[in-house]
Amino acid sequence: MNVVVCDTGPIIHLKEAGLLKLLKETGKICIPQMIETEVSEIDHLWKKQRPDWILIEPLSSGEIAKAESLVLSGLLDFGEAEAIILAQKLNPKWFLTDDTEARVLANSLGMEVHGSLGVVLWSAAVGHLNYLESKKSLDRLSKTSLWISKDILLQAREALKLMFEKM
Repeated sequence: MNVVVCDTGPIIHLKEAGLLKLLKETGKICIPQMIETEVSEIDHLWKKQRPDWILIEPLSSGEIAKAESLVLSGLLDFGEAEAIILAQKLNPKWFLTDDTEARVLANSLGMEVHGSLGVVLWSAAVGHLNYLESKKSLDRLSKTSLWISKDILLQAREALKLMFEKM
């Protein structure tokens, strides 16, 4: 099973859209403790409702110190920094984030990076969603706290059309 490291954004946005189950399909979902803390602060029911397939992976004190250095650089918050350090440790298939700075840093470190929108498109591409479900999922995601430009949303809808025309 593929390992996937996730930061706070995709968990929150997919949960808001009622699509968190799609995350499970991507692989073994691993998060550091700080992501668990951040999600719990945003969603007060999270600790009682966190799916057992989202695994909290510990970081060593040295790894936490590396995360603190990333935070001090001013580019990332502590959750994103811990998630990137965890990804370096686990060498996952994907690093999931909806944060631009975390995406840029993870890409520069050689990680394959996707976000909430990418999870929906991937789910459609591999058959977890049919065309109608995919379109509805994009609409639901666009109504969450995730900021998606109209242009990106249009491109995603066009990608779905092309994807399903080929099937």
